[in-house]
Amino acid sequence: MSHESRKNEHIHLSLRSDVTFENKCRELFSQIVLIHQALPGLRYEDVDLSTSFLGYELSAPIVIEAMTGGTRLAKKINESLALVASKYRVAIGVGSQRPIIASKFDPEIIATYRVVRDIAREVPVIGNIGVAQLAEFDINDIIRAVELIEADALAVHLNPAQEIIQPEGDRDFSTSLVEKVVEVSKSLRKPIIVKEVGNGLSLEVASLFCKHGLRIFDVAGACGTSWVMIEALRCHEGSPNHVLGSKLHEEWWGIPTPLSLIEVKAACPNSKVIASGGVWDGFKAAKMLAIGASMVGFARPLLKALVDAGLEGAFKYLEQYIRELKTAMFLTGTRSLRELCEKPVVLGPLVVSYLTMRGIDVATYLKKRCLSAD
Repeated sequence: MSHESRKNEHIHLSLRSDVTFENKCRELFSQIVLIHQALPGLRYEDVDLSTSFLGYELSAPIVIEAMTGGTRLAKKINESLALVASKYRVAIGVGSQRPIIASKFDPEIIATYRVVRDIAREVPVIGNIGVAQLAEFDINDIIRAVELIEADALAVHLNPAQEIIQPEGDRDFSTSLVEKVVEVSKSLRKPIIVKEVGNGLSLEVASLFCKHGLRIFDVAGACGTSWVMIEALRCHEGSPNHVLGSKLHEEWWGIPTPLSLIEVKAACPNSKVIASGGVWDGFKAAKMLAIGASMVGFARPLLKALVDAGLEGAFKYLEQYIRELKTAMFLTGTRSLRELCEKPVVLGPLVVSYLTMRGIDVATYLKKRCLSAD
């Protein structure tokens, strides 16, 4: 199957099929309780969502997560997403840039990614490459791919669960790849964001990268889109990969977003963590920011709004998301994101028992959760 067919198939399956963990995570998100203040002590207009990220001043702590690139359909999607990012002054990522390098820098392929920077000039643009590709491609080609789209950072995604189901997938995820990430980081001289793609980052993985000075993580936990299930649906029904992928999805394989966020922050306290994976409304976003996230991210619901109702639908989704986040902050008596992270939070027994079993002291974590990298 051609790259273009595979990428377009990913887009269609993510929107039309039951490929999310959303319902399984409802109870877990409900176990994180922010304290309502009947007298907030401020005006709604006093609430300020602004933040700094990758050298830019943003209107809200939001990342439009990496979705696609490399096809004609992807170019149209990226153009629209860039308009959303620019209008609301939020960060935006692009899909894997592997096609740029594999095509030997075909200008038409580059343009499907480059359109993001051409439109979104005043917000962070995040490049993207799979960790397995760091061993596949020359480091200079990776750097060139990032520079061609004028990205401000490079997300290196770890996706072994997806790759093991994907018929064309990579199978080598040995720890030697950490050295490759460090090498790229030094040569690129731009921040590296270590990210998952739907199954979450553990404290063990975060510790590996943190020891080498990497300080930005995107957990992409098992509460949002299941790329394992998307790859399973691409396989013939009843085939070994279809059966394996379906079972992994049924098992809810991975680390749910709130737990992954805490694992990463516990392993690397002075890090910036993007909480993504099912953080699909502003109230969930408020909870993630309150327990230590620096930013929140989402992809599927914005893409769905765009496909269903055009650019105005995407605008409406983001406006509602921001309104919900601002409301949650107002009702907790919070003026700024920093204050939100310092507000009292009650964690339910499911969260506490999990963290205890993982060797994380809840009281100690909550005291240190607001530490972040400069």
